Amino acid sequence: MGPKSPIRLILSSLAGLVFVVASAAAVSAHAAQVTSGVLNGGSLQPAVDAWQAKDYSTARSIAVPLAEQGDPDAQYLVGLMYHNGLGGSVDKASARRLYVKSAMAGHAYAQYALGELAYMGDGVEQDYHRAAGWYNKAAQSNHALAMVRMCYMYAEGLGIPKDVDRASELCDKSAAMGEMAGQYHLGLLYLTGTGKPLSYNQAAEWFGKAAVQGDGDSQYNLALILEGGLSGDADPEQAAFWMEKAAENGVLQAYTSMGLLAYNGRGVPQSDQVAANWFQRAAEAGDPEGQFLYAIALAEGTGQTRDLDIAYYWAERAVAASQGEPEEIRGERVGLRDELQEMIYTRQNAGSSTQILVRNQPPVTGSQMMPQAMPAPLLQSPTQQSSEGKKKRTLRD
Repeated sequence: MGPKSPIRLILSSLAGLVFVVASAAAVSAHAAQVTSGVLNGGSLQPAVDAWQAKDYSTARSIAVPLAEQGDPDAQYLVGLMYHNGLGGSVDKASARRLYVKSAMAGHAYAQYALGELAYMGDGVEQDYHRAAGWYNKAAQSNHALAMVRMCYMYAEGLGIPKDVDRASELCDKSAAMGEMAGQYHLGLLYLTGTGKPLSYNQAAEWFGKAAVQGDGDSQYNLALILEGGLSGDADPEQAAFWMEKAAENGVLQAYTSMGLLAYNGRGVPQSDQVAANWFQRAAEAGDPEGQFLYAIALAEGTGQTRDLDIAYYWAERAVAASQGEPEEIRGERVGLRDELQEMIYTRQNAGSSTQILVRNQPPVTGSQMMPQAMPAPLLQSPTQQSSEGKKKRTLRD
């Protein structure tokens, strides 16, 4: 499969549950495995070879006539190319028609593809019940990702009656097949006690299996468990190792977490500059917590040249992104922004140097303002949100 599974539930020490769905590129990457593992031999093989060589125009020219002759594999492959605009223009309506023909002939990957269309509302009306019907057909043919989808939908009662035991059964089966999305979600079941006994050890084991395969979300969760000592003694070095891997895989919250590890010298050498650099990366990528911490670093000159104006800019961005956050979190961000605004006003009118002050308190140093450790994870059941995901800073992932 591609670098991202079709559905991800990111559990974070600095943000709440976030729904992330695969892009067309991720689906396309998954299809490369499909063609190598399922579509091989016979008259379609030259098209498969061209697909694997990323010569999609040639793949189309070979596969289209075979699809028109009723070959289910060719119908699926051409549908995939039409849907993603590979080797020609995008034609989602024709892609869906070909998926249906292939799916009706029992093609599990076409059934899964139709489930994805209905689940995402991609070119069709979003319909979780219809999606579940197609996923279920694919799962009956041992399609591992369809099992993962069904696992989640049963766990949440999404389009079908909630059944945590059935969710557990499907995730078990997918994970045992080596599917890293299944391993990730099985880890979640153990982490949240959904259809499984609550067990940090089991959660760490399954996150670890997916982490080794390169799943960024699993790497992130494993790092949190190791850093917090939830499955035994805390292991900051291993936590930092996996957190950095998660950051390399683009898990946004891992940028901020790496900054905190560097700031506190947990598992990595203590470095204000490295911490500030991580906070800057998180801020520029759009993480509200990273924006807040980067604003503090700039305001205090922690690992960065002190700059109140830029600090105010990032503090304001953090506040703007705080809608729906717990009041305590929003309050501290608003407080920092207002403090900076007052300091800038004073500087402009008096021309004197200023330092951030907490009202009625002594001057605040960088070490007092920065968090002293990564927050412990708060265990929650997966909660559906939009694909963009409204982030909630709660101690929990």
